[in-house]
Amino acid sequence: MRTTAPRTTFYEAYPLADLQPADYNPRLLSEDAFERLQQSIGRHGIVKPVILNADGTLVAGHQRTKAMKALGITHTPAVMLGTKVRLSDEIQFNLLHNRVETEASVVYAEPGPIGEWTWIPWETINVANSRNKPFQQAISYMTGGHGAWGSVVIDDQGRIALNAEYAVVAAANHFDVLAWTCPSLDAAQLVADLTGEYGVYDWSGLEDQAPVYNQHIVQPKRLRQYSSLKKQGKLAYKSEVWEKLALPRLRKAPDLRVVDFGAGHGDYAKKLRPEGYLIDDYEPYRTTPGKYAVDIQGVVGMIRTIEKRLAEHGLYDMVVLDSVINATTSLDYQHWVLTTVNALCRAEGTVCIGTRNLLAELAFENKQHSTSRHDSTRLSFLDKENVDMRFMQGKWMRIRYHTPESLQELLGAYFGEVKVAGRSNATLRAVCKNPLRLSDLDYEKALDEEFNMPYPNKFRHGRHKRLAEILIKLVKERETP
Repeated sequence: MRTTAPRTTFYEAYPLADLQPADYNPRLLSEDAFERLQQSIGRHGIVKPVILNADGTLVAGHQRTKAMKALGITHTPAVMLGTKVRLSDEIQFNLLHNRVETEASVVYAEPGPIGEWTWIPWETINVANSRNKPFQQAISYMTGGHGAWGSVVIDDQGRIALNAEYAVVAAANHFDVLAWTCPSLDAAQLVADLTGEYGVYDWSGLEDQAPVYNQHIVQPKRLRQYSSLKKQGKLAYKSEVWEKLALPRLRKAPDLRVVDFGAGHGDYAKKLRPEGYLIDDYEPYRTTPGKYAVDIQGVVGMIRTIEKRLAEHGLYDMVVLDSVINATTSLDYQHWVLTTVNALCRAEGTVCIGTRNLLAELAFENKQHSTSRHDSTRLSFLDKENVDMRFMQGKWMRIRYHTPESLQELLGAYFGEVKVAGRSNATLRAVCKNPLRLSDLDYEKALDEEFNMPYPNKFRHGRHKRLAEILIKLVKERETP
């Protein structure tokens, strides 16, 4: 059993002609960004090695390699991993390689000769101030499993100007650091050039790696927060959508019939039903208590309850959709979720929605990345649709963000009245009324997908057809003002 990370190999001049590009690179560069990258290389040289898998496949540094070839450069510094890593780790290396360019921590060490590569002994690294702990944790995980794959830039005065968090991890985990030494007068320009915006992320190549059912690993917990009395299992109910939108309306009208769609563990429904409130809940990926497996029998039971309520009382007075559209794996699923919520709401009903706020996320990221004076930061990799990919519990997860404007526009396609709030908060909230009449095909497809979700091994329970029939009938009977 291996107890230490495999050794990596540093090549100061690896032939570009021998590189094998990876099948998938998550970052795309515009022509302008590619031009700036070439200018940066022309100004500073190659101060950051590319990363190679053990079989010679290029793991990180695809765009830099293209820029080098365009400039007529034939060799590059390269770090080759000691063992071949799987695709998920390849992409982790790619993301971290592009994002550890931080200077939040203050770290000093003995510099080498200007314009040369040297190794800094870990014992000589002096960490004056340690920041960006999530970056450090991610780096520790990758170095622990695959060896010392990164590098730093240090100026001739001994301050690490680039990738300081990597040096912090090296000092803590006792491994030496590969370093490029630059003149201190050039350090600020070098950092500005290398930490600029270079392209956008494209997650389309991960479609097969992130199926819909991956979300159930995180979904049931997304609304559950434990208090400091976690050992006693006491829950803290802190959903902004419930506390600021749904509950005030329920207190005024306790007889409202409510369905919590995508309810996770259904904590609010379980808490409020004993108080006499008429709340049903639905979570297609609810797990069996204490286990990883989805409780299919419980899911079908929730469908049967909703089916009975609709048959006896008609559409719901209120639908709660908290932290669901931010977890949709595609634009199709986003459409199907909102179409289903539209169908569940009666003509005079209300839909209370909460999702991730892109502006708050970007503000947090901009505040803490590179020049952070705080102890944490997020690792966000947004694509053109404002979707971030997170690698959690061994699986790829999608997190979708909205601005107030994009949420207003999105919801306006399903409801005649939309009011967005929470613009300065992490959660965007919206109150929607007057469900619009959508096409029969939209309703049929959405209900078929949302109440018969895919599970591993291509399994679908198929127990939703009666519910879909009732809902479509009620929607046709619903009068829209």
